[in-house]
Amino acid sequence: MRRHVWGEAVPVVTCVDDLREMARKRVARAVFEYVDCGSYDQGTLRANRADLEAIALRQRVGIDVDRRSTKTTLLGREVTMPAALAPIGLLGLNWANGEVLAARAAQRFGIPFTLSTMSICSIEDVAQGTDQPFWFQLYVMRDRGFAAALIERAKAARCSALVLTLDLQIQGQRHRDLKNGLAVPPKLTWDTIWDVAFKPRWALNVLGSTAV
Repeated sequence: MRRHVWGEAVPVVTCVDDLREMARKRVARAVFEYVDCGSYDQGTLRANRADLEAIALRQRVGIDVDRRSTKTTLLGREVTMPAALAPIGLLGLNWANGEVLAARAAQRFGIPFTLSTMSICSIEDVAQGTDQPFWFQLYVMRDRGFAAALIERAKAARCSALVLTLDLQIQGQRHRDLKNGLAVPPKLTWDTIWDVAFKPRWALNVLGSTAV
């Protein structure tokens, strides 16, 4: 089933898998697989998914649900539900100003947003584009001076929490990234150029990012 907006067919989104399929069709393969895949044989990714799928909600009947609420407090801040948007590296490559838009969405819904160390939009970009403090995720790197500078920038941007990633002593080898040439600087091949050429709407959108 599809809706039509200004003559363009827009799929009806019913679940996360629908959004994943839309992204797969619209975004360059290297960027999509960076988000969609894990390291090595993706055993940790499968285990995390299995753990989440094992969590079930217990239905309760015959009780008063007139004043039900999911509100709670996280790190001293009232939120609409006990959840936060996790840090996503290179989010701004999926959509222009992606980190700013995600922070605004989290703010509108009433939950925290976490900015990744590996973001496309800078800490200052997100601070300027939102009205409420957000969290900042920091990789604990060997270069302590660089890490300290990031922390000072986060403090200046009024970030309300520092989320430390401690389990990355060794960078996991991401097989799909190697095959797709996703690196810094990017390794352009005829395959990647061809793939981007067939995603003109995505390419123009990302190039039109207003973040500095």
